[in-house]
Amino acid sequence: MTALGRLALTETIRRGLLQASASSLCRNTALCLSTLPDTGTKMLAWQIDAYGGIDRMKLVEKAVPIITKPDQILIKVHATSINPIDVRMRGGYGARLLNRIRGVTKEGDELPLTLGRDCSGVIVDMGRLVKGFDVGQAVWANVNGAHQGTHAQYVLVTKNDLSKKPENLTHVEAVSINYAAITTWSAVYAVAKIRPENAADKRVLILGGSGGVGSFAIQLLKAWGAHVTTTCSAEAREFVSSLNPHQIVDYNRSDVESELKRIGPFDFILDTVGGNTEQYAMKAMNKGKGAQYVTLVSPLMVETDKQGLVRGSLSASWTLFNKTRQASKYGGKYRWSFANPSTYALSEVAKLVEDELIRPCVEEIFPFTELPEAFANIEKRSARGKTVVNVVGLEKKVPKSADFYMSQ
Repeated sequence: MTALGRLALTETIRRGLLQASASSLCRNTALCLSTLPDTGTKMLAWQIDAYGGIDRMKLVEKAVPIITKPDQILIKVHATSINPIDVRMRGGYGARLLNRIRGVTKEGDELPLTLGRDCSGVIVDMGRLVKGFDVGQAVWANVNGAHQGTHAQYVLVTKNDLSKKPENLTHVEAVSINYAAITTWSAVYAVAKIRPENAADKRVLILGGSGGVGSFAIQLLKAWGAHVTTTCSAEAREFVSSLNPHQIVDYNRSDVESELKRIGPFDFILDTVGGNTEQYAMKAMNKGKGAQYVTLVSPLMVETDKQGLVRGSLSASWTLFNKTRQASKYGGKYRWSFANPSTYALSEVAKLVEDELIRPCVEEIFPFTELPEAFANIEKRSARGKTVVNVVGLEKKVPKSADFYMSQ
């Protein structure tokens, strides 16, 4: 047997031994957290064994993930966050398409599932092809929706999913940024092709400035020199004002369409909200100047969940065609964007954070034992910044104000 074959066999046996002792429910949360070793073969993870509400979430003791590919990195999670995509995925959002990516052919075989798309933590192990990182290094990372997530004490990522954590931020502060960062970067940098070198002459509209993505996008585009207008509710205005956009428009005002036209026209519109916002926002595009409308709210997942992969994809494509045609009437282009983990994006954002051009926006912090309550927190109200889960620290920390705090 070759050395590679022996290594594969050893890893297979090890994984079998670990899995044989894993996956038991942790009945006493406090006891588990107090007795579980800091390193070893087991960890705690919040998982769902069926799609549904918060009641489907269970704290499970399971095997620490094992590196099986040379480009993988094992991270000890210090902090993670709750994103709207986590809430939707808990209910089964995107399951059919994601299962195709996972290689799962039978519905339900992807379960149990650990949610969570971002983390900040420390590297504890690496594959042999990983370069530029060290064991013990503080990093922040993102995980795409097809993989087991970050609502756990340890998570596996690839070398393309992470970068060094900004040195001036704690893990809790850092994790309020990185998923919003790669979501925004995918839309702005990858799709719209807006870069630091061409952003200064752009007039930008961000629909939904108070959420995690919106609050980050305001700061990123301002750092690049764009003129930024954003929308939010009257209740969120104070928070959004602290981000210093050039203009703020209350999306509930009756004349929101005419107000946006007055402030515009806009070269780039980033839609983090969806719904009927498209009906009035498209009309504010800079006609004939190559304006772009990029939305983060695509029907692709919903349609494939309802109609299957083929019919759902065709239905979503037809919607995209119609929206593209509608945007062309106003002289612009219409595009979808999806979050795509990127080492380059995280590295560039880390520089902006260390230069104090981007600051974390943390609305509330929950301990790991109260992760379901963190889900409930973002489901019950409109976000003003990010809801963060402190995985290593067990005690709940109180934000600097009742609504949010911004790191100074």
